[in-house]
Amino acid sequence: MRAPRLASVLAGACVLAAGCTTTVDGTAVDRAPAAVSGPVRALDAVLPTADELSSVLGIAPTGLMGQLVAGGADTLLRGVDRAEATPVECVSTTYRLQQAVYGASSVRSVASRSWAAGSVDGPALSGFFGAVQLASPAEAQAFFAAAAQDWRECDGQTMRLRRGSASERSRITEVRVDERVVSAVVVHEAGQGSGMPIQRALGVAGDSIVDVEITDIAGARSAGAGAAVDVAALMLEKLTG
Repeated sequence: MRAPRLASVLAGACVLAAGCTTTVDGTAVDRAPAAVSGPVRALDAVLPTADELSSVLGIAPTGLMGQLVAGGADTLLRGVDRAEATPVECVSTTYRLQQAVYGASSVRSVASRSWAAGSVDGPALSGFFGAVQLASPAEAQAFFAAAAQDWRECDGQTMRLRRGSASERSRITEVRVDERVVSAVVVHEAGQGSGMPIQRALGVAGDSIVDVEITDIAGARSAGAGAAVDVAALMLEKLTG
């Protein structure tokens, strides 16, 4: 695939997932106990490389990585206002790396980047990968436990996001929870149209959370969220290794 076309896909996916351009205010719910902050550490090495994605997903290593975004809590995405979401507990499941989800926690460090891979005919897969360091392992575990409970309760629900006269419905299905990773399949529907299945996964290791989104544009991996879970597992291994 030519780089300009892939770059366009990355930019388009950014807008579709309500995470990159709109800055809105929101109040997050306090999910975790106070903790003594640990040292800030860089998380860019936790994000998967093109070769790692090729190995995990079984595709050619020809994808294009988006620009690395790294810093503190100010680098969290601000595309969703909790006041516009119903039920608000489902924001974590439906939208990636949102300030509305992580903002009440003691965020120490954040790293994220997007990615797309395919051929001259178009991308087969696109993705977004984020990692968030919280103040302590206890806070990260508490955050993950609360998020997993929310994801479980959102299984089978449709979250509505209203922005003035515009609205978007997100159907949440196939939620799976294990000790370190929770996953789901989400379909964002703008207006009355149908949307594309998006795989979501959230994982925990030590003091950090990994936040993964995979869009299967070709539909080859449309059953379940296995690809997102595999990438999350890779990132968790890098955190603990």
